[in-house]
Amino acid sequence: MPGKNKKVLIVLGHPEPNSYNAALAATAVETLEAMGHEARITNLYAKDLDARVTRADFTEARNPDFFAVMREQANAFKKDAFVPAVQAEIELLQWCDGLILQYPIWWFGMPAILKGYMDRIFVPGVAYGRGKWYEIGPLAGKRALVSCTADCGIEAYSPRGRYGDLSVLHWPIHQALRFTGFDVLAPAFTGHVSDGDEARAAGLAAHAERLKGFATDAPMDFHTEDDYADTYTLKPGVKGKTIGQWGE
Repeated sequence: MPGKNKKVLIVLGHPEPNSYNAALAATAVETLEAMGHEARITNLYAKDLDARVTRADFTEARNPDFFAVMREQANAFKKDAFVPAVQAEIELLQWCDGLILQYPIWWFGMPAILKGYMDRIFVPGVAYGRGKWYEIGPLAGKRALVSCTADCGIEAYSPRGRYGDLSVLHWPIHQALRFTGFDVLAPAFTGHVSDGDEARAAGLAAHAERLKGFATDAPMDFHTEDDYADTYTLKPGVKGKTIGQWGE
């Protein structure tokens, strides 16, 4: 709910404790707590989180002969059959009403450990299931922000930039967050991560300023269920308004 104090989970996906990303995560905690919010960091590398979904995620098997991941996850949700490490992350996701994904752009996407976090923690029953998705997803009412870094300026990730429009790169993660119900905020980008201490201090200050609007900034606009026909395509006359629907 915009404006109210929030419980914010910052998921950090960088292996170096002294990295710019770690500093951005720490700045987020400091800034949010100064505003009256509660903030926690889950450091995926410090926890040595495996990026792979395996049978080791579960204390029992629905079908020991064929590993259908989503069915095993749904079964584990119903029967409390996740191992403690997975269950702990699920409970943190359920605890929060604000989520920040903090990571460096690697190969034009998120690090594998963060994708693995979503594969293992955004499970049926917790993040989606039984027709509950998008605006009526289980995580509806929560807010989410993608905060990423790169060793270049934002111009390189512009529609005419060498690396392409950042909104195109972010579409899969924004779509995934919205699929679960999150209200997704416009992303935060911190560039020139190798430019030295002065630039780093400026970047951290800019990030703190941006996060002052975490609870109140209007989220990005997505199409709703009413915009689509039974074929999962936009109804005639409905113009695409996101990069995923080739906005018109």
